[in-house]
Amino acid sequence: MKLKLYFMTINSDGSVSRKEITREMKKSDSPLMDAINALIKGPVASEENSGCRSLISENTKLIGASVKNGTAILNFSGDFEFNQYGIEGLRGQLQQIVFTATAFPTVENVQFLVDGEKKEYLGSEGVWIGTPLNRNSF
Repeated sequence: MKLKLYFMTINSDGSVSRKEITREMKKSDSPLMDAINALIKGPVASEENSGCRSLISENTKLIGASVKNGTAILNFSGDFEFNQYGIEGLRGQLQQIVFTATAFPTVENVQFLVDGEKKEYLGSEGVWIGTPLNRNSF
């Protein structure tokens, strides 16, 4: 089964861009969880060589995922709130997840939970996650 994953690249001027990757994955009952876990794990060597990187903290865990009425509800561990790249890193990790999740035909937007709780803001920099995010949020 082919899944679209979105990683980030850092440009020569220091700006960050999304990069779409198609990766062959084993067919499973939870392809959305598989895709998000692949983002957390990061790019494979060939993807890394093309400049791809994941801005999601490597200690982050996806606790649960469900889809209801077009909204993916993704529950992450507390490490999701911390990003070594600051506010740009937080925005980048949200973009990676939203674009990857909305590549599935049943997902229009993503509601983020941290340790099972809906938060208004992500991280100390305060990136808004109080309502579901979609591709137009970025």
